[in-house]
Amino acid sequence: MYVRELTVLPSDASCHGELKLHGLLNHLQDTASLAATGLEGGPTQVLARGYAWVLLRYEVELLRRLPAMDERFVVKTFHDMNHGYRTLRVFQVETPSGVPLVWAKTSWLLLDLAAGRPVRPAAHLPEFLSRDTEPIDPDFRDIPDPSGPDAGEVHETVYPVRFHDLDANGHVNNAVYFEWIFEATPLDLMAWGPRSISASFRASAKLGDVLTVRAHEFEGAQTDEGRTFVYEIAGAGHGSGRSLTTFSCSWGPYRS
Repeated sequence: MYVRELTVLPSDASCHGELKLHGLLNHLQDTASLAATGLEGGPTQVLARGYAWVLLRYEVELLRRLPAMDERFVVKTFHDMNHGYRTLRVFQVETPSGVPLVWAKTSWLLLDLAAGRPVRPAAHLPEFLSRDTEPIDPDFRDIPDPSGPDAGEVHETVYPVRFHDLDANGHVNNAVYFEWIFEATPLDLMAWGPRSISASFRASAKLGDVLTVRAHEFEGAQTDEGRTFVYEIAGAGHGSGRSLTTFSCSWGPYRS
């Protein structure tokens, strides 16, 4: 297991004084990159060999309130390559004393950039088989159909892709999508916070795309203590109207 200890800096703190969701996801991504770099499979290392990591699925469970400004927290991660073309990675975020705060799981492909198709990572990254590996359940939660019969009124928000939304591959960084769905949710964000989020990434967005986030509240899942939304992010411009990503997110009253 790869372990990294961090502090919530002022630039990462929300108006509630806690770690922002966007900052949390960036810390998870950076921790994965550092862990992979130590195994000769970091983003720069694989890019130099003509490969790139592509994110397929993401699940995040926010178990307690996120750490506050100046508080320290620990990110732990391990991976499992025994799933054919997919590499799975789990993250655990804890207090320094071991109290669990966040659990997350991701699924990745290693893409051959010249051929435009995935390769089996175990054959190209042998160091990944030697350290920081544990078995991981390959199943992810299903994301409800945003156009299904349980979906309520749709709320649409349009976001043009900005230059600073892009990552080193020239695509919109995965954490930006989470930021968009957060802002597109028709709730009072001072009073409500996310509890669990699932994402399925189907295609990438690039500079020049104009994206529409459609948020559907699932009426049957609404209670005084929680509400559930399903989101579809569809492209225009270079995206040609195709569905790029789907999310589901359960929300609860803000935890102070």
